[in-house]
Amino acid sequence: MKFRSLFLSALCGLAVSTAFTSCSDDKYDPYEYGSNVALPEHRGLVLNEGSFQKNNASIAFFDAVMDTTTKAANDLYLIQNKKQLGDTGQDLIVEDNNIYVSVYGSSYVAKLNKAGIEQARKSFGSDLGQPRYLAECDGFIYVTTYGGYVVKLNANDLTEAGKVAVGPAAERIDEENGILYVACGNTADYTTADNRMFIIDTKNFTDAATKSVDVCDNTQLVCATDNYVFIQGYAADWINNPLWVYDIKSGKAEDTGEYATYVIEGENDNKAFAVFSKTDWETYETINTYFVYDASTKTKTDVTSKITSAASALANATIYSLSKGENGSFYITTSLYSAGNGTVYHFDSNYKLLGSFTSWGQNPKKVVVM
Repeated sequence: MKFRSLFLSALCGLAVSTAFTSCSDDKYDPYEYGSNVALPEHRGLVLNEGSFQKNNASIAFFDAVMDTTTKAANDLYLIQNKKQLGDTGQDLIVEDNNIYVSVYGSSYVAKLNKAGIEQARKSFGSDLGQPRYLAECDGFIYVTTYGGYVVKLNANDLTEAGKVAVGPAAERIDEENGILYVACGNTADYTTADNRMFIIDTKNFTDAATKSVDVCDNTQLVCATDNYVFIQGYAADWINNPLWVYDIKSGKAEDTGEYATYVIEGENDNKAFAVFSKTDWETYETINTYFVYDASTKTKTDVTSKITSAASALANATIYSLSKGENGSFYITTSLYSAGNGTVYHFDSNYKLLGSFTSWGQNPKKVVVM
């Protein structure tokens, strides 16, 4: 039964730990947009990648104010659509109260409404290749593919509006001021290597206008700010992963001399927050180093002790992703791979731990707040 008026006459400050309900003057409806489950008014989403070829990708939700979740939140897509999300959840973004998700193994991109109910779907065949990562700009969704393209989709119905050829294995994509930055790495079968970042103007979305710059080997990740693009790649040994910086004004890219596994935007347009995870494959011990890199001064500030003193597990856990939150906060996720659910840790801009909770799925790939 949907208790749409639950506790509306109670004090707004009263916390109800067993349900995601909102107490506000506008009488928020936790079942809005046709939801089959009560949703918190201010909510976050966790895309769980799942295990390859196990068809167990999922989207969990959580209360973004309290950093709490319940078992009822463990698979939003399944609850709302009565079917599995699919094989290998790759990326998820939120734009204009809509959710866009790419599912690599199942080879599609879907548009969901704010409640997680599917509104449109675009399947990707062998001509385009399987979809990887997503970016949005001016009413269009841009998708990188393993066929070597950036595909442009109408955000409303996911119909194809164009494509640009890039490297053979297009990976992460980021948008800043109408410009797309695309990492292109080695092909999955390792037969073709690449070390380029492609630069695409969304106002001139053509092959002829697309530029590229040589950066680190096997480029995997790009993180764009107004001033710089932070770039991460996989080294030949897959251990020491280089961190590069591209200066947007000068058009020059250089190796910082640092190593990073994951990178997100830092506290301003000159900085990035990163983690470098190094594993001893004889002992299987992982050591995580957290730092801030300032591209304007070319300096690194180690913040490992601040992170690990707040959450000791993050010293040696398998880090699976970094995601930006609100008001300078950020999320770190950890994975047990196929052995169990991942964990989400939420920190404020001063590295204070705000909360932690289960991801309700394997390999938490991305955290977003609506």
